[in-house]
Amino acid sequence: MDLFLDERLRNRFTQKQLADAIGKTQQYISAIEKGKIVPPFREADRLARYMGVPVERIFNCYVRVSKLPTFRDLMYLYSEGYDIGAYEVEEV
Repeated sequence: MDLFLDERLRNRFTQKQLADAIGKTQQYISAIEKGKIVPPFREADRLARYMGVPVERIFNCYVRVSKLPTFRDLMYLYSEGYDIGAYEVEEV
C-alpha cells in the first residue's frame, strides 16, 4: 500500500492518529501499509476522508468501474451526508 503510506507521510500523520480516527489500532494501520490487509470500503473511505483525498487515490482497489453508483453506494453516501439528488429518477 505504497499510495497509502505516501499520503500518510505527506500529511504528516502518525499511524496512531489514523488508527484513532477510525477506532482501530496502530498495528492495523501498519498491516495496511505492509499490504497484509486491505480495509473494507467504509474504513478505507474514512481514512481517505480523514486525509482529505479520494479513496481511489490511496486504495486503487476501490476504483469505480461504473459511472453510476449502486443503490448500496448511494445509501452509504446519503448516510454520510452527501447530496444524492442527481441520482434520483422519476417513476415511469
